[in-house]
Amino acid sequence: MGNIITLNLTHTGLRGPIPLALGRLTLLKYLDLGNDKTCEGCGPWNRVTGDLTALGTLVNLERLILTSNELSLSTFPTAIFQLTKLTDLRLDNTLIEGGIPLRISTLHNLQYLYLGNNSFGGTIPGSALSSLTNLKELSLWGNSLNGVLPPELGNLVNLTYLNANKNNLYGGLPPEYGKLTLLKKLLLYKNTFTGPIPDTWRGMTSMQDLEINVNYLYGGLPSWLLKMPAIKILQLGNNQLSGQTLPVLNISTAPSLKYLYADCNYLEGVRPKIDNITAALDYNCWENEGSLDSACVRALNCLNFQLAVSNGKCPVCPSGQHMVNTTTCICFRDPENSSKKLAIAAIVGGVVGGVFLLLLVVAFFIFRARKKSRKSQPAVSHPDYFQIENGGSTRSLSQSWEAPGGVHHFSIKEIIKATNRFDKANEIGEGGFGKVFVGKFPCGRSLAIKQACIADYSSETGRGQFRNEVSLLSRLHHKNLVRLEGFCDDGGQQILVYEYMKLGNLHDLLHGNVQGKHVTLDWYKRLEIAVNVAQGLDYLHSFAHPPVIHRDVKPSNILLDDNLVAKVADFGISKETIEMGTHVSTRPVGTAGYWDPQYFLRLQLTAASDVYSYGIVLLELITGRKAIESDGLEEDTNIVEWTRAKMEACQDALHSIVDPRLEGDYPKRIFKYLVDLALKCASFERQTRPTMKYVVSVLEPLLQEAERPPQRSSQSLSFSRPLSSSTTETKVGGTGSSKSTIRSDIEFSNLTGDTWDTFPTVASTRTEVPQRGQSPELEKPSSTI
Repeated sequence: MGNIITLNLTHTGLRGPIPLALGRLTLLKYLDLGNDKTCEGCGPWNRVTGDLTALGTLVNLERLILTSNELSLSTFPTAIFQLTKLTDLRLDNTLIEGGIPLRISTLHNLQYLYLGNNSFGGTIPGSALSSLTNLKELSLWGNSLNGVLPPELGNLVNLTYLNANKNNLYGGLPPEYGKLTLLKKLLLYKNTFTGPIPDTWRGMTSMQDLEINVNYLYGGLPSWLLKMPAIKILQLGNNQLSGQTLPVLNISTAPSLKYLYADCNYLEGVRPKIDNITAALDYNCWENEGSLDSACVRALNCLNFQLAVSNGKCPVCPSGQHMVNTTTCICFRDPENSSKKLAIAAIVGGVVGGVFLLLLVVAFFIFRARKKSRKSQPAVSHPDYFQIENGGSTRSLSQSWEAPGGVHHFSIKEIIKATNRFDKANEIGEGGFGKVFVGKFPCGRSLAIKQACIADYSSETGRGQFRNEVSLLSRLHHKNLVRLEGFCDDGGQQILVYEYMKLGNLHDLLHGNVQGKHVTLDWYKRLEIAVNVAQGLDYLHSFAHPPVIHRDVKPSNILLDDNLVAKVADFGISKETIEMGTHVSTRPVGTAGYWDPQYFLRLQLTAASDVYSYGIVLLELITGRKAIESDGLEEDTNIVEWTRAKMEACQDALHSIVDPRLEGDYPKRIFKYLVDLALKCASFERQTRPTMKYVVSVLEPLLQEAERPPQRSSQSLSFSRPLSSSTTETKVGGTGSSKSTIRSDIEFSNLTGDTWDTFPTVASTRTEVPQRGQSPELEKPSSTI
């Protein structure tokens, strides 16, 4: 047993803490217990938990991979510090909290350190990390790290990959990073960096992928930026960059460039015409294109911003920050503000129960007021359809507007004919945009036609909002979003045409009737729908450009096609859904029962608001109950409170909350995961909710596993599928690694007890430790890594 050097158990269905017996493999150099979410059909996911104490004796270990497990630790696992020979440590997406300890510097052989997508807080320990002089790849993305980006990391001259996106970092971009001549990929998007792009960064001559979008960077586009010899991907969007661009945007000087995103800035002059690459330059201050569009939220419009710049003023600092350098316009976090936030958080925590109940009452009355207001609105006059059908005048918005490609421009005559003059018999619903009709077209295809409220869209502002709606929706393409087929903007109408979802919406499937028959969804289809919706929302949050907050996630906005594939509907900016940055609104949004409770405290909408609503939808799929439902008591019951009360009543309460229509036919362990995930999504505090990307990473493996449900469950490591006790083909290495076949006489069936105390004898195996491959591929811009 002691002769094993390489052990790869990825995607083998491991469960629970690592047995102490594994620590007997003292010659082990390579251990992979992780999961690869990009690998389809690789087998059930591992769900390793615990503090990794059992690994402390593996002093010869060089590579340790635990990616996408469920360690659920409140601090960094200290057993790691005994493994001083480690060159590759991957603890990304493992549910670890706390700070990154200074003791990380004792792992002086590290070349690859992946800590992304956890809950690490505090500052990045620059001095400790900079002592890891062999470091090539460092991933810290998707945590809660704050403070400045350490300038000391500029001393890591071997660094080729640095990812710190989606944190709470602030201050300026460190000029010291210009010394990183081997750096190929730098991802810093979705922080609050301020100030200019450092001129020293022209020294990063190997740079291929630079993503510094969604920050508060200020200043002009450096003339050297597109002249970086290896640059392929350049993401600069959603900043405060300004100035004339024609001298800079000369694509001929950047032959390797494939992607250029610089939308939502303050760039001036004539909009450059760029061919042969993928480029996004919308929502700037181009001549003859007006000022910044409502798709970008900024403190100043183009004119006011340009006046401020000409007067030598800096832009306003991000919320909670103050100016520390008026020359470079760099802002730092306000310490007084931080302490106030802590005090407020403590107060809110003390009264959270009472506040939550109060918010439910407020939400109820707002819901009733909105419903009453909608009923009392004056009737909207429609154009004379007979006149239009017989050659009457129609006024088209697109006569002065270049409509986006990829969608069909329907005439009002086509729409009138398809809906039989908007016959009431063809009306199939009403949403946030307006009434919805089904239209039958000559080709035999049925499409859903959404007719806007004319009172809302007849003004110049309303027409501009409709243009934004069409422009944005035409760029959103995902298998779990209802597809925009076309639009109509003449005859005094603004109409959106979507694919028709024959089976209607999830609300009716769960709580009503579909085509006169009551439909009961089995457990597997419910899980599929949960995955479909999560994937659609993840696309809106992470991959749409600009990102979109749905704001009204609920079962009636989840439609199903003939194969019961779920697609998210009623997304877009018609309800002032702007971008992923915090959006302040004084108008109630969403639907009672699905409202983010934090909205009533801050009047702010974020992606976490969608996550909360998704959690409610997931609970409805599990329980079959509505978000707010009457149990015959004096007060209606909220589904979150109801579920939590049931789960706390007894240890085995799952059967009391799962939809009785399933008649007990569902996998208990998977549904327990679903309940825990739903309640996590529906947490009162936003910072405790997961991202939709994390939700997808949890649900997709459950769906894969559901096709081959495990025969038994154990608190220890166990396998949900049999493995051969003879020759096993084992995948080793990262990108560029080959497969090698190792022979092992491990009797895997013996590894399902509470511990591995009877760990079997293993035949001598000698295999070279796989080497790490190249940095991540640079084929397309990444929203997350």
